[in-house]
Amino acid sequence: MIDRVHGGDVKRNIVDFSANINPLGLSPKTKAAITENIAGVVHYPEPGSRSLKKALAAFHNVRQDNLTVGNGSIELIYLIPKALKTKKILIITPTFSEYEFSAKSNGANIIFVKTEESENFRVDLNKLQKLLSRVELIFLGNPNNPTGSCLHAEELSPLVEVCARHKTVLVIDEVFMDFVETCDEDSLLSAAPENKYLLVLRSLTKFFALPGLRLGYAVGHRDLVRRLSDLQYPWNINSLAQAAGREALEDSDYMSYSREYIAGEREFLFSGLKDIKGLKAFSPSSNFVLCKLDGCAVKSAKVLNERLVKKGLIIRDCGNFRGLNEKFFRVAVRKRDENNSLIMALKEIL
Repeated sequence: MIDRVHGGDVKRNIVDFSANINPLGLSPKTKAAITENIAGVVHYPEPGSRSLKKALAAFHNVRQDNLTVGNGSIELIYLIPKALKTKKILIITPTFSEYEFSAKSNGANIIFVKTEESENFRVDLNKLQKLLSRVELIFLGNPNNPTGSCLHAEELSPLVEVCARHKTVLVIDEVFMDFVETCDEDSLLSAAPENKYLLVLRSLTKFFALPGLRLGYAVGHRDLVRRLSDLQYPWNINSLAQAAGREALEDSDYMSYSREYIAGEREFLFSGLKDIKGLKAFSPSSNFVLCKLDGCAVKSAKVLNERLVKKGLIIRDCGNFRGLNEKFFRVAVRKRDENNSLIMALKEIL
């Protein structure tokens, strides 16, 4: 069993590179929506998040019965195997550890398919297709956390078709897709409502900097969505999260600026990291970069993190990810001065 460790559990007065959150923080409009709705916390939230579902459906041009909202995408990750009663699940590694915990908590047997460092952790789709007869469900992160690998829609289309023929549910976790410059072209969300074997997970937590409010959603065929929503508990989304989510979807200026800003900082950070001797940086697609200690005096990410904390910085040790070892770590894309501080600190330590 892998250790259950995540980024973002840090004290104040430290620059947090361990959590992959939009460094621009809350948009002024979303912050105002939260403030304006504070008085509403004395009342129960709107049942079923009806207004938020309506806003999400309009935003993605789907029907309201094609989506359900969760207390973060994590609620949905745990709900899916339970609602679909799946007992044979395929997980591509290394990836988000909660897929594995979700499968095990629901008593499922897991087939792990390991991607290789030598291939930059790219998923071998042909290999997956050969295993479909043995599984009922696949969890696939796209972009994948922590590797940063991202498959284009045209690459995934054959897998989607084969999964449907085998009646294997393909769950594509797109919680980092909003950070991808080609997100509109590479997301499979628009295809999900008409496919009984495709579910797409999205989140407002990462891109809109709302991790403390917990807000995610699933888009799929109405029959799949109904099976999930039938098991959700009442009032699962608090009133402030609902208000923030509705306002965030209206803030197109924040979305476009965030995407442009993060693309620039991602390139700056990646360029700086790959030039550091003793460090290997893997090409990113989203708002984080996977790195590996390679031929330097520091032998583990744990030791590196301890030294960085003394400089007011923290990274995500990836040693607990299945398929990685103690030399791997992940860093989030942050603001220019913070990214520069990390690069300088790593150069000094390594």
